[in-house]
Amino acid sequence: MRRTTVNTIRNRVTVEKAVSVMNERGVETFVYTGERDFKVWADIEPFGTRIVDHEAETVPELEYRVTIRYRADISLHDRIVYGGRILEQTLPPMDIDGRHVWLQLQCREIVEVGP
Repeated sequence: MRRTTVNTIRNRVTVEKAVSVMNERGVETFVYTGERDFKVWADIEPFGTRIVDHEAETVPELEYRVTIRYRADISLHDRIVYGGRILEQTLPPMDIDGRHVWLQLQCREIVEVGP
């Protein structure tokens, strides 16, 4: 894992804030309305790929570490939009070193496979 510095934070990304809603069955789901979205600078580091079995089809996933300046308002359900890609978090956000300087998000991008 590379060390994050001010010089490596060079990608402009949008954080899409998740809004919790109850569906018709009373199950909590998350939607992205765009009302509370914001832009931040980030360091984006791809670190892995894998093939996952999703409902009778295999789907390739790309894994990323996204590092931003620390913010207390980022939740696990928020997602990152970067260059037209949607990166979903797979683990809770991690305060690197516990000093409230950098926040690391483990994310995945599900790659759309053509017909």
